[in-house]
Amino acid sequence: MRDQIERFGDATVAVVTFTEPQRLAAYRAHLHVPFAVVSDVDRSLYRLLGVAHGSFCSIWSMGTLRSYGRLLRQGYRLRRSTEDTSQLGADAVMGRDGRLRYLALPTGPDDRPPVTDLIDALD
Repeated sequence: MRDQIERFGDATVAVVTFTEPQRLAAYRAHLHVPFAVVSDVDRSLYRLLGVAHGSFCSIWSMGTLRSYGRLLRQGYRLRRSTEDTSQLGADAVMGRDGRLRYLALPTGPDDRPPVTDLIDALD
């Protein structure tokens, strides 16, 4: 998504995480996120959107293992996570009126919609 950020025009793009607020700057730097990162520590937005926890098999799928393999080949070093790795994410687009325009609830960490779906859902 960061490679196509200009295609979002004047839309506000944000990552919502349950990371503690004092760790947001490190989170943003680690992932090289060029847009806002906000914290939902109690996961109220996650619950509101119906974001589930994944099973061990859905989290550690072949797609996830391939992603980690690709990162290792590129020279990245893996670190033990300090977060809840079973918490799945979501991709959502909110309209200027505050209404939900698009919601994708992935079944695993490597199951994300095409960025064009998010762009198409913009006002």
